[in-house]
Amino acid sequence: MAGDGPFLPLQRAVPGGKPLGVALDLGTSTLAGALVDLTDGTVLARASADNPQMACGEDLISRIVFAEETPGGFDLLRERLLQGVESLMVRLLAMTPGRGEISDVAAAGNTVISHILCGLSPSPIRRPPYRPTLKEYPVASGRTLGVGIAPDAQWRIFPSLAGFVGGDVVADLLASGMHRAGEISLLFDVGTNGEVVLGNREWRIACSSSAGPAFEGGDIGCGMRAYPGAIESVRIDRETGAAEWTVIGRERPAGLCGSGILDLCAELFRAGVVDRAGRFARRGGAPLRSTERGDAYVVVPADRSATGREVAFCEADLKSVLRTKAALCAAAESMLRAVGLRRDAVARVYIAGGFGNFLDLRSALTIGLFPPFPLSRFVPLGNASLAGAIAALRNRRRWKEAVELAAGTAYHDLSSDPGFMEMYQRALFLPHTDEEGYRAALAVPEATS
Repeated sequence: MAGDGPFLPLQRAVPGGKPLGVALDLGTSTLAGALVDLTDGTVLARASADNPQMACGEDLISRIVFAEETPGGFDLLRERLLQGVESLMVRLLAMTPGRGEISDVAAAGNTVISHILCGLSPSPIRRPPYRPTLKEYPVASGRTLGVGIAPDAQWRIFPSLAGFVGGDVVADLLASGMHRAGEISLLFDVGTNGEVVLGNREWRIACSSSAGPAFEGGDIGCGMRAYPGAIESVRIDRETGAAEWTVIGRERPAGLCGSGILDLCAELFRAGVVDRAGRFARRGGAPLRSTERGDAYVVVPADRSATGREVAFCEADLKSVLRTKAALCAAAESMLRAVGLRRDAVARVYIAGGFGNFLDLRSALTIGLFPPFPLSRFVPLGNASLAGAIAALRNRRRWKEAVELAAGTAYHDLSSDPGFMEMYQRALFLPHTDEEGYRAALAVPEATS
């Protein structure tokens, strides 16, 4: 990641201790935060929690519908968000008692969450032309926003690029440093919306595809979040066809999280248990059985699971993964075509989000989650949105840089791109219709440094 440059403290008098800042990543599923000492830029504590809005809908569209169709729905959505944010801030302060009081907050979130935080209806984002009410959000106090724990703190909310490319992606860009480089880079934010940014210091273009929640455990019968009991990696014995796995927390397996789902799909394909179209092949030895949702591969027998029920992955689950990976891959390919660039023009491929830290890149390319770039070009960033928010707290120049980034990045609308659907259809196969491209990418060894 790019450095933050010389530390420029935000000098604001705070009674009772040092001035503290809170950096927030306001995600659809997860709220993450960091407490920063604004006198020297030290990160004092980090914490995360589920977004309480998930009770009102797992994805952004369902939450907008909830706000529109449920009496008091918008107020409830906002109340849940504020409660979640305040609870997270309380936890951060409890981890560093007596250090001071919060004077500044930098928050990066998708456009829907940012609107709800500011008390703005996200309804315009759901309908053509899918434009947000605001792209730049005014600086506001905690009191104005309704966050009681730090009523006098000044909140800076990262600007959005479009209805479905939000301030979290701007924070990703800030953390990656790709906007300062002459070489061309791609950045993926792997989530429900699947945002992609292409460019360098001279120009940038961004888009969003409805990737779906498959890699967050959604739409998958045995899917779950990355909690203790979640299978995080899978290998299939080529002789027996049975699965071997590792589990978060070394507990009995209860389901599959995103990295486990990715590994399983790649292993099923490598072992010949599924074909290129995503259909199960009744290969001798593989633990397959028929279900109401199509043929299913039994990952964990019932007597070895934490729930007493088998962990099984069916054809409907695999189709959901294919749609998710096709949308993300096609978005990147469409932007390259739109600006007239070949894949070999891209020097770096950044992967933002916690998922990027845990996925197996060979598995990702085996199923075609990304275009077939050599493995050595991929750079996992972890939670780049939170890192960008921390950078903006540490150095006011970085905040100005983020605002300029948003203003200087164009939005590419995939719904009006005539080539996107063609790219999407080609990516619905394992790994893709361009088999040779992926074979060549996987043949190149990973960089050692």
